[in-house]
Amino acid sequence: MTDIIWASIISIIFLSLFVIAEFLRKKGAKAETTRKFVHFGGAFVTIFFPFILTSHWTVLALAIGFAAIMFITKKIGWLQSVHGVERKSDGAIYHPIAIYTCFLYSQIINQPMFYVISILILAISDALAALVGKSYGANEYLVEVGTRKTIEGSVTFFLTSFLIVHLILLLATQIGRVESVLIALLISIIVTIFEGVSLKGADNLFIPLGTMFILSKNISPTIEGISFQILALIGFLVGYLVLLLPYKRIGFSGVTLLGLINYIIWALLGNIYAIILFAFSFICAKTDWILNYDCEEADAYRVRPIFYILTIPVICAFLGKFIGQNIIYPFITSIICEGIIIKTKLFNQDLNKGLWFTSIISALVLGVSYVFI
Repeated sequence: MTDIIWASIISIIFLSLFVIAEFLRKKGAKAETTRKFVHFGGAFVTIFFPFILTSHWTVLALAIGFAAIMFITKKIGWLQSVHGVERKSDGAIYHPIAIYTCFLYSQIINQPMFYVISILILAISDALAALVGKSYGANEYLVEVGTRKTIEGSVTFFLTSFLIVHLILLLATQIGRVESVLIALLISIIVTIFEGVSLKGADNLFIPLGTMFILSKNISPTIEGISFQILALIGFLVGYLVLLLPYKRIGFSGVTLLGLINYIIWALLGNIYAIILFAFSFICAKTDWILNYDCEEADAYRVRPIFYILTIPVICAFLGKFIGQNIIYPFITSIICEGIIIKTKLFNQDLNKGLWFTSIISALVLGVSYVFI
């Protein structure tokens, strides 16, 4: 069957899921339940993409169409079975972006099972974590003001993610038993942190992309290599919590996110960049230079400013392999620039504008460094 025929069948299935979800909502089902129904059902359709679709352009067309439906229906108030949750979420928009990116990457490295793992974690682990957290979650933790999650949900996410990665690597790839266990442990720790600190459905993007990237770096893993990565990750997390949390300027969620991001920076760029980021993190935790807000609770949990400050440095880390040592200039500049934007509350506290402004400045710095350095 051609891609066009398969794309038509897939479109019909997705439209059917929307119709069923709307029917269930009208029968009294909660929006969180119908949303997870669409999320879960759609994921089980998309995991077959590498085996039934040959062109990434077909997946791109499906992703754009799905994202357009989500965006339009949210704006006009339709499809409340998906958009009717109490919490603000753009996850339905991020999801198709993640699917296309993971599909394209899996084609480039010729590893379709890595795509399957990435999408299944988002489908199964995320759905089960939400349902367990809503139904049985008794121990909440604050992510940021207005956003809380449960320890029970996070534990569920960790365990299901571990099983998904381990079992598929063991049964469907040439990776050995011990190596698959270690890779599963590394991925489950990282994606559980992403899920635990993500806001507005951003985990729908970060979880599959993070999973896909880690798997792509461990196509031919060694026990020693993966063990070192796990120890380094734990070291960054514990080190940040021990050294930064006592100052109570950045709360547990924010410090954990900083530790994870610094591990990623270290893994991609090396020690110097990790030291730079730690120094900046220490300044944020110890002083009022950047995170100086009136609300004490907001001061304690600053996930959003951390995300905005470090988005461009993380992008620089991923580009560093292709650009070379000159990446250090936009890396440092972007950290300083975003810090100034948040400290001085430029753009009427519109952090999106600040992020775009920082991106432009970083690109200009990178260009100048190539010309004059």
